[in-house]
Parts: sequence; C-alpha cells; structure tokens
Amino acid sequence: MDIIYINFKKFSFVFVVIFTLMFFSSHTEAEESPTYAIKPFSNVGGFVYLNDERIGFATFMKSRTYQLVSEDETSYHVAFGNGFVNVDKKSAGLVESPQNHDLEKGSFTVIPKSRQIVLSHPKSKSAFLGYVNPGVRIPVIKEDKGYYEFNFGGTKGYILKSNTNDDNGIPVLMYHHLMWDKALSDHANNNMTIEYMQFEEQMRYLKDNKWKTISMQQLDDWLNLQNNMPEKVVAITFDDGITSTVDLAYPLLKDMNFRATSFVITGKIRQSAKYWIASDLQYVGLKEIKATADIYDYQHHSNDMHLYKSGAKSGMFTTESYEAILEDIQNGSAQLGKAFSNDIVRTKYLAYPFGHYNQITIQAAQDAGMRLAFTTVTGNVKLNDSPYELKRQGIAPYHSMEDFIKKIEGTYK
Repeated sequence: MDIIYINFKKFSFVFVVIFTLMFFSSHTEAEESPTYAIKPFSNVGGFVYLNDERIGFATFMKSRTYQLVSEDETSYHVAFGNGFVNVDKKSAGLVESPQNHDLEKGSFTVIPKSRQIVLSHPKSKSAFLGYVNPGVRIPVIKEDKGYYEFNFGGTKGYILKSNTNDDNGIPVLMYHHLMWDKALSDHANNNMTIEYMQFEEQMRYLKDNKWKTISMQQLDDWLNLQNNMPEKVVAITFDDGITSTVDLAYPLLKDMNFRATSFVITGKIRQSAKYWIASDLQYVGLKEIKATADIYDYQHHSNDMHLYKSGAKSGMFTTESYEAILEDIQNGSAQLGKAFSNDIVRTKYLAYPFGHYNQITIQAAQDAGMRLAFTTVTGNVKLNDSPYELKRQGIAPYHSMEDFIKKIEGTYK
C-alpha cells in the first residue's frame, strides 16, 4: 500500500504542475495577444475601395468603440456587413477591447433609401451606433419585426425596414459580337450580334450614371460573404472570344476605365487571331489575350464542347458524360493558361455553352476548380443564388435603352 500511495502522490504532483503551467501559459498568451477596437476622435466615415475609388458606406461616432479586424498602412479595417470598411488611421485611435464574438453573415441584402440611423436596439430609438449611407448594400442577418439586423462595427445594428428597398441584385451583362453596319452583313438577323453604336451608348450610360464595373473575383467574394458592395455595380461579360471584343470593345472599355470578362472557347485559341473580316467570325489568339489582359479577365467557355451532337436537342455539356465534361474543362484551363505562364489555377469561372447545364455539368465544373458558372437565364445575381446557376442579362439588337436600364436595375420582364 505504501508503494501505491507514493506513486499516486507523485502522479498527483505532476498533474498539478502540468495543469498549473498550462493555465499560466494560456493566460500569458492571452495577455500577449489582446484584441483591439477603434475609437474615433470625431464622427468619421467608413469606406470601401472599389477599383481604387473610395465609396462611403457608414459613419462611426466619436468616442464609441468598433471592432478592429485588421489594418494596413493608412487604414483601420472595421467590421461591417459581410466584411469590413476602412477608417483613416489619423481619424481614430486604438483601445484594448474584450474579444468580440463573430456575428453571423448576412444572407440577403437591402439598400437604404437615404442616410439612415443605425440603432443599437430595435426598441430604443435614442441609442444609436452611427449611420449608413444610401446606395450601399446592407447584408441582413435577420428580420426583427419592423427592423433589419446587420453587423455594424462588430455589434448588432438595426435599421427600419420601411426605410430600405429590396435589392434587385447585381447585373451581369452578356454580349457576344459587335459590328459596324450589321444590317449590310451576313449577321443582319443574328440576335447575338449588335451594332457597335448600341454598345457604345450603353457603356456611356453606365459611365454617365456612375456605375462601376467589377471583376469575377469581386463578384465571387461577394457571393461567398467576404466583402461589401455598393448598389451601382455591374459585371460586363462577352461569350466566345470573338475578335470584335478586341478590335471594337476593348478601346472603348479602356477609355472608360471599365473592366470586363471574356469567356473564350479555348479550343479556338491559336497563337494569334486571323485577319478580321467583318462578315465572318474570328477568335482571339494568345497574342490578343496577352495584349488586352489589362481590361479583360479571360475565363472559360468550354474547350471542344461548344457544339450540338447530331440529332441532340441541347449542347454537349448536357449530353456527354461527367468524365468527358471534366476533361474538356481541364483541357480548356490548360490551353488558356498558355497565355499566363501556364497558370491553370487562375481559370476559375465558366459560362456554360449555350447556357446549357445539368447536375452532372455542375459537378464536373466544381471538380475542375470552377468557382462560379453562368447560365443564359435572364436576371440579376443575388447574394443567396447558387454559384453554379448564375443568371445574366443578355443584350440583343432589339433591346432598347429603356430595356437596358431595366436590365441593369433588375426590373426587366
């Protein structure tokens, strides 16, 4: 019994020592890694950068504290919505703060009609956290009777539902081919081909009305609840990779400082494009892709499957096997990668040929590394949409400017 007793005492002593060391170690580690909040010196604006432009989202109040999530050389990054907003470092100081509990992400978005007070509690109209601006998307965590709840500075904020509009989503415009004097060409009755002047008028409308173009990566981040978006943003896409995207659209887009995505049929990519004949269709080559990558993000529109098999009623992306579709997407990523130092990982976005897809297509796209995939179904993209069944707004010759405006506003029927 004495031996057992002595061993037990030794075991107990060792256990106490280990437990004590673990406790003090974790305590010390916590003390060495405090969490911080910002405390504005005066009422200060919170903003996001969109293509190097500052867009105001919110106002934070003097002497209140707001959760800090990160920082850079010039800005504090303050928790807001599904990401953060920036606050100039010269406008606020840091204070130690208790560890904030991460709030849920917002699952849908609304848009304030005007500058709105953000309440700290829905039943207290006098206690408020700050303000949100009109023209920004607010990711809603949940509805609370007459209020929407969202993340404002790392805590729950509330705005009146009656002071917001439903968000009709982000428009993803779909173009194919542009021409001068289309009526005199073999494409006179082709609804996938529009006059250059029609395209120019639409782009100038976007510019004059302060619409901002976004990349696929920015749309991807928004859909995956990683960032915040203002209201007037649009994604411009072209399908097929026809040379008019380089010869006609590129100079105009560059002049307006717009960005676009070109979904190319990768099997048609050669070293360079053939000489452009307006009555025919030619496709961009590696040379053109490299020369215009400052404006275009080149992405996937299939490799050798932009086709119908004889007698089939839909495209090959719905009639072929999973293995064949997967191989086609992988081959296309490799072909497109030749323009980018053989980087195949950069190809992450797909437009289904003819807009045709099924669950097998979706699985193949996912397994091939595609993060988003686009259909030709008419509509705008909303926050809770399936990332592999995204809608677009196709632009045809018969669409008037009134139609175009309704399309970008998400009211086109």
